Amino acid sequence: MALRSVRYASSFFRNNVDAIKQKRTDLKTRLDAIQFPEKYKGTIWEKWATYWKNLVRDYKEMAIDTGKTMRERPVRSGIYLTLLGGTYYCCATNPDEADFVDRFRQCTNELQLVHPSCQNPTAAQHIQFLQRCYNEGIIRRISLGVVSFIWLDNFDRGVAIYKAICPYLQPRYMTFHERIVDVGFNNEWWMMQKKMVDYDINEENL
Repeated sequence: MALRSVRYASSFFRNNVDAIKQKRTDLKTRLDAIQFPEKYKGTIWEKWATYWKNLVRDYKEMAIDTGKTMRERPVRSGIYLTLLGGTYYCCATNPDEADFVDRFRQCTNELQLVHPSCQNPTAAQHIQFLQRCYNEGIIRRISLGVVSFIWLDNFDRGVAIYKAICPYLQPRYMTFHERIVDVGFNNEWWMMQKKMVDYDINEENL
């Protein structure tokens, strides 16, 4: 049974490869068979058609060369594909500020269901701190594609005093890490998750 499955998979793969090769041959034949009408020869339309024809041919040759390189060096190709796939996954699961707000509200609701005397002081203080920052309008988000950071600005965006608009008084890169209050990665805000561990346990009461 297993041998039959392996043979079927091999035959299926070979048939797909043959089908792709046949489509590639048909496309080449179709491109070579394109003849421009005499009345349009020498005009911008012919140049435009020639440009796209050459572009399709270049991409086709690039795909063929890439396939040959992958067959010749499967290990390196596998590493590259893994890195590309991992990068795409991280970008697709990179949380935005709306996700942070939803997670913050969820944690706030969970904490409010616990009596203040039973709340974990670390979780309660962190949620209260974020609430004050939102009230002051200083919560900001920066995305690096695969990871996001929630950080604190000096003033609300609507403030127009000198300290808020002077470029020399803006947050500095060297001290930016001190302003980070959360890190978003893989659809999760990790610092908030860490603070909310055992949010309903007050060790002082044990």
